[in-house]
Amino acid sequence: MPSQARLGLTETQFLLQEQGEVQVWLNSSQKEDQRLCDAAELVVRGQGYGTGDEAAQEGERWRDVISRAFARIHLAADFADRKPSGILTTAGEAWIGELFGHPVRGAAPGVTVFEDQPGLRFVSVPAAEGCKRPSEDWNRRVLAQAAQLHDPLADTERLAFDLYSGSFFQVSADSRLLMLTMAIETMLDPQPRSNSAQAHVNAMIEATEANPDLTPAERSSLRGSLQWLLDESIGQAGRRLARTLEPRKYDGRPPAAFFTRCYEMRSALTHGHVPRPGHREVGLLAASLELFVADLLAGRLLAELPD
Repeated sequence: MPSQARLGLTETQFLLQEQGEVQVWLNSSQKEDQRLCDAAELVVRGQGYGTGDEAAQEGERWRDVISRAFARIHLAADFADRKPSGILTTAGEAWIGELFGHPVRGAAPGVTVFEDQPGLRFVSVPAAEGCKRPSEDWNRRVLAQAAQLHDPLADTERLAFDLYSGSFFQVSADSRLLMLTMAIETMLDPQPRSNSAQAHVNAMIEATEANPDLTPAERSSLRGSLQWLLDESIGQAGRRLARTLEPRKYDGRPPAAFFTRCYEMRSALTHGHVPRPGHREVGLLAASLELFVADLLAGRLLAELPD
C-alpha cells in the first residue's frame, strides 16, 4: 500500500469467498494479528484448489477483483511485479527453514502457487541496492570546469534536469524510462518541414475546410491534427538532437537509433502494448537512457571533459 493510504477495515482478516473447500481471504502479509487498516503490505490467500493451474488462474482473477475494488474506493496497490526483487533459491529456502524450524518459501511478486504445509512461512529477500559515487578526482575536475565555463541552462533544460533527477527516485524501471523520455521531449525543438511538404499539408487543410460533408467539430479536429504535420515529428526532432552526441554509442547503438528504440519502448508502455514489455529489457534500456539524458544535459562539459 502507498504510505499515504490504508485499507479501512478494522479486522485482521477479510473473507472474500467461501464456497465448498475453496476459501479466499485478505490479510496482512507482515503479522497475522495486524489489523488491515494498519497493514502496509497485504496478501490475498486462497486454498482448496484441485490443481496448480486452477490455483494460478484463480490467483490472477482475484488480483483483478482487488484492483477493481481498490479503484472504486480510490485506493492504490503495488503488486510489485515491476519492481526489482531479491531471489531466494531452493537451497536458501531449505537452509532458512532448518534454521527456524518450519518450512519456508521465498515471497515472489505476483501470483504464487504452492502446496500448503503446516507452519509454512514466506520470506522476502530485498533487492540489492548500490550507491553511485564518482571518484573524488573526477568530482573536483568537473565542478571546477563547470564553474569556469558557467554554461547556463535554458528553461527547457531546467525542466529536463528536474525530470532526469526525478527518475532517480522512481523504484520501477517503467517509471524511470517514462520520466527520462519526457526529459528528452522537453528539449526538442521541432523544425518546419520542407516547402513542398508544407504545401502538401496546407492543401489537405484547405480540402478539409471545403468538405461540406464534415461537421464543424470534425473540421476543427482534423485541422488541428494536420497543422501538427507542418513541423517535423517528435521522432525526427529526437533523432536530430540525438545526433549531437555522435560518435558515442548507447546500449551498443548510435545515438539516433538508440533514441528511436527508447521512444518505441515509451509508446509500448504508455499505449497498452500487449504483451507488456519485459521488466529486464525495460530496466537495461532505462539504465542506458539515464546516461543518454545526462550527456545531453552536460552541455559543453561533455566536450571539455570527455570520458
